[in-house]
Amino acid sequence: MGRQAAARLAERSERLAIAASARPYFALAAILAANTILAGIFVVAGELLFSDPAELFRELMPGTWLSFLELLFVAAIASAIYRHGGGSGRMGFDNFWGLSAAVFALLAFVEITQINRFISDGLSSLGTLAPEGFIDLDGFLLSVLLAVVAGALLFYVRDLLGHPRAMALMAFGVLIGATSQALDATLATTSAEFVAEESSKLAAEAFVIGGYLVVLQSVVRASAAAGEPGPSPARPV
Repeated sequence: MGRQAAARLAERSERLAIAASARPYFALAAILAANTILAGIFVVAGELLFSDPAELFRELMPGTWLSFLELLFVAAIASAIYRHGGGSGRMGFDNFWGLSAAVFALLAFVEITQINRFISDGLSSLGTLAPEGFIDLDGFLLSVLLAVVAGALLFYVRDLLGHPRAMALMAFGVLIGATSQALDATLATTSAEFVAEESSKLAAEAFVIGGYLVVLQSVVRASAAAGEPGPSPARPV
């Protein structure tokens, strides 16, 4: 039953990705606007309900779930690009799109479980200290993970060279995401810092989603032009 549910979720996510790719820049703008509005609502509600504007961005709160779902959506888009771009069989790590699907699924898992915090707490209890320049071990470990992820994806960057607009959007998203992580890793945690960090992360995810959707639009159009069977029409999700 669990596998069937996961398969249905994956299918629905891919259909949503294909539908969104028909107008990728509109989708980007809509997601960015929604993230901005929701971030503002989280800040106001957090201040009114908890006297802490950052409360609704913390673990298992709405801000975390929103980020988790958007990271999973990137994974779904990458999967759709692989399948409709001519990939067959099980996705592997030998191409940008298969690796992207795995990487963003991993980042979504880290986001929702906060496993990096458990690991850093365990290491701290053993006396491990964060390197100089990092505010804590958690920020250091997450920075290392993101650097490894970026390096792995850059190894297959040639797969992106035919999509300069998508590259520009992704690069801008990565830049904003790097800024978010720099805030987390180097500045003392305050409510203002946490809100800035999480809001920046949501903005970064919007641009990354937009970049992947631009590629998916190109892939779907190329598939249709080649006379290959296109994706089935998206059903309401």
